[in-house]
Order: sequence, then C-alpha cells, then structure tokens
Amino acid sequence: MSKRILAIVLVVLLAAMLAPSLASAAAVTLSLDRSTARPGDTVVASGTADANTFVTLKGVPRLDDGSLEAVVVLDGVKSDAQGNYKAIFKVPNINSNVLIIVAGYGNNVANRTLTVSDGGGSGGSGGGVSSSQAVDSAAGTASLSPGAGGKVSFGSEVSLEIPAGALSGTAGIKVAITKVSDPPASPGGFSLLSPVFEFTVDGNASYSFNKPVTLTFTFDPGDLAEGETPMVHYYDETTGRWAGLNGAVSGSTVAVTVDHFTKFAVLVREATPPAEQTTTVFEQLFSDVPESFWAGEAIYKLSRLGAINGYPDGAFRPDNKITRAEFATVLVKAFQLPAASGKVFDDTAGHWAGDCIGAAHAAGIVSGYSENSFGPDDPITREQMAVMIAGAADLEKAAGEFTFTDGDRVSHWARGAVASVTQAGIMRGYPDGSFAPSNEATRAEAVTVIVNAL
Repeated sequence: MSKRILAIVLVVLLAAMLAPSLASAAAVTLSLDRSTARPGDTVVASGTADANTFVTLKGVPRLDDGSLEAVVVLDGVKSDAQGNYKAIFKVPNINSNVLIIVAGYGNNVANRTLTVSDGGGSGGSGGGVSSSQAVDSAAGTASLSPGAGGKVSFGSEVSLEIPAGALSGTAGIKVAITKVSDPPASPGGFSLLSPVFEFTVDGNASYSFNKPVTLTFTFDPGDLAEGETPMVHYYDETTGRWAGLNGAVSGSTVAVTVDHFTKFAVLVREATPPAEQTTTVFEQLFSDVPESFWAGEAIYKLSRLGAINGYPDGAFRPDNKITRAEFATVLVKAFQLPAASGKVFDDTAGHWAGDCIGAAHAAGIVSGYSENSFGPDDPITREQMAVMIAGAADLEKAAGEFTFTDGDRVSHWARGAVASVTQAGIMRGYPDGSFAPSNEATRAEAVTVIVNAL
C-alpha cells in the first residue's frame, strides 16, 4: 500500500472517530485556551462530559502530506459532578506543525486543532525529540519526563499510561513493571486471571500520583466460565487483603484508573457451581434450628466455619439480639481477617471481644460512636450491620434513591452502605416494603447477611 493511500485511510479512520456530528460524541465538548503554541508551552484544555467520568486527552500529529503519526498521551482527568473538566498539558516536540487534540472516552470524543510553531521537523530550535517527548516503551521499564508522561508496558500483558503532570518534579523518573514471583494468596472464591504485577516509580512501590493513571491488563476470555466477570484488584498491604476496582472490560482487556501504586492483578469471582454439585447434607447442630427454619442453612454453614457458636444447652437462639461486639467477632472469623493492633476504645479495653474489635477497626470495617466509645454490648441495628458488612465485603458506597417505604429513616452516615448491600442482594427489606434501619438485628439475620456476603 502506498504512503499516500495509507495516509488517506488513516485520515478517514480518524475522521470517523472524531466527527462531532456523531450522536455518541455529543456529550463531550472541548476548547483550548490558545490556537497556536510552541513545543514545551503549557496549554489549558477544558470542556464538558458526563459527570464523574475519566476524560483522556491525546494528541495526534498530522504531517504536511496529511498522514498521521503515533498518538501521544497528553493528560487524563476526571470530570466533576456537573460534568466540567480541565486539563493542563505541555505541547510535545513533534515532527509536524499540526497537532489534533482529542478529548473523551470510547467513541464519545471531541477534537480541536493546535498549530505548533517551530516543531522539531521544521528545522526550528527543537532539533528532534526532547525530554518533553512522551515515551512509549514495551520493555517493562522506562525513564519518563514528568512534563510529558508516556506509556510503559510489560510486553502485551499489562500497560501503564501516565499523563503529563502526574509525576512530580522535572527530572526524568524511572517507571518499572515487574512480575511478583511470590504473590499474596487470592481471596476465597476468587482465582487469578493474570500474573500479579508490582509497579514502581524510582524504586518506590507506594508512589502517589498528582492525577490518575491508567492500567490496562490482558486476560484470556477462554478462562472465564459463564457468568464470570474479570475485575482488577489491588493488594492492601495494611490490611493484608485484596480489594476490587471498578474498571472497563473490552474483549480481552480490562482497564482501571488509579492514583497510587501497589500490587495489582486481574481476579475473577468463581461462578457458583450447579446446585447438584453444592448440595450439602443438613445436620441439625442446634436443638432449636431445624432444617425447615428459614435461616437454617446459613446457620449451618457459618457454624461449620467456626465463625459462630451456640449456647451450652445446645440451642442457637436465632431470634436473640446480637451485639455490636458479637457481630464484629463473627465478621473477623468469617472473613479470616488478620490479627492487628487496632483501636482500643475506653469501653473495649479488657472486653472479651477487644482483640476482634481492634482487628475489624484496623481493617476499616467498624468505627465507634465517638473516639472513646464503641458500645460493644449494645444490640446492633440493621443500618449499623449494613455499614460493617459493606466494609467487610469491600463494597463501594452506592448512590441513588431508596425504594423502601421508610428510606427517609436511614441515617445519612449509613445511606451509601445500605444502598450498596441491598443492590448487591446481601441485605433485603421486609415484605411490607420497609427496611427498618433502626431495628435491632437478630442472630439469624446476622448470620444470613454474612453468608450472603461470603
């Protein structure tokens, strides 16, 4: 194919992607604070997009013959609640006098043309690629200019895109991706779809960026069973647990935006096997919990895990209230949280559940009424239970209006957690349409909620 034909094809493809008349691009707008700039100059791009959405800003150099060069990643920002965004980037040293600026996500984009004076290919002072040129390396390591950013990949397995300004300082910074030879164990019910990777900046594995960066992992869709969805997880060194991130799955890749580094991998929650493979023989462990009891199976499962016990007389007393201390203890045992030196409240010092409350607090699952009071012997309410179980299950707080008849009675501090656990099916309302947020939970309810979360 001749260079001219290739150029025409590229121009047609770019036009199809960028055409502002497309309905899918209508939501994104873009404006620049200048129409002409020199390499190294700072340009402010702003516009509107969908609210709370990550907007990527890229540049496409266009040569005099109409052909296009490789895309340059300029920046990436998140729009605010009103959909407004603003990105600041430095003009890279390019071999042309025209840089097409593209902003958006997926096919929802807008574009503007920036005239670049004294570009490197025009015989100006640029003299070729400078330190402000964005890097694109597949070697797993590269030195990036903070003012330009770039892309670093570990072969085809994972890539890292760092926008301009995300790194601190002005000197070149070494960014590296390595496979973890002895990774942390996957959480129960999950399996790895990719190796575990660790990302470092100048050898520092806990680097925090000035703005979000993008990680894109590849996986084999053939490894997924029906109903399974891959998700990027990061390993929290403080709690010793994996946590999931919301990402975009496309074909054999899944991408997420992050603002800090640690260990990352693609995990999948294993699909529930067919019912005939999961049938368990119910054993009546407690005198007052027959197989026909509505929470019988949940009580059986959790007691077999050693997370909850009955009373010395052989009863479970499923309708008894459960205290905040008891619920925290069952959570710690059921989720196998690591022992940790956590918060000691005035009323948990010397308490029988003090260590478990401390471990749950260290994991970010529980909090007190105040800095000094936890109320360990108070019966736990349903909304308090929702907050704790959402933390244990690593659920993000959900938004949206409640459909419960008494949704206005849910406390403001519990609304996000109640929404997330009910949307996930971990907790449910009552037949009359209410949630009863201030009702004191029973032992049977607590066990059912924990088993649902597991």
